[in-house]
Amino acid sequence: MSEEEKVAVVACAGMDKPLGSVARACAFKVVEELKPEDSVLVCILPLIAGVKPHSEWIKKYPIITIDGCAERCATKMTAKNGGKIRGRIFIPQSVQKHGLKPKTSADIGPEGEKLAKKIADETAFLIDKILRK
Repeated sequence: MSEEEKVAVVACAGMDKPLGSVARACAFKVVEELKPEDSVLVCILPLIAGVKPHSEWIKKYPIITIDGCAERCATKMTAKNGGKIRGRIFIPQSVQKHGLKPKTSADIGPEGEKLAKKIADETAFLIDKILRK
């Protein structure tokens, strides 16, 4: 896989929210376990600050955003920085779809872990679709 053929994953940074913690857990599962060769993780805070390589990846790769709440910060920051969003995950919809609810932001618990895994699998599928695998 060439460096050009990747998808950037931009996840919620809601540190004080359980759904934000699920978004981050999902993103890490995708880029570290499921699709390490096909994805890069773009962190919102370095993106806001214009830190490379995050600010470069947002323009270079197609993007999947993972938003934890109605503020949709991952989507907003990606769009603001010129990213091409090719897929979106909205954690509150996933909670309803799968009937799983995380415990707290510090400990998402077993249901939160199951939810993060299900969303990570969906995100990996999106990456394959974007990369036409």
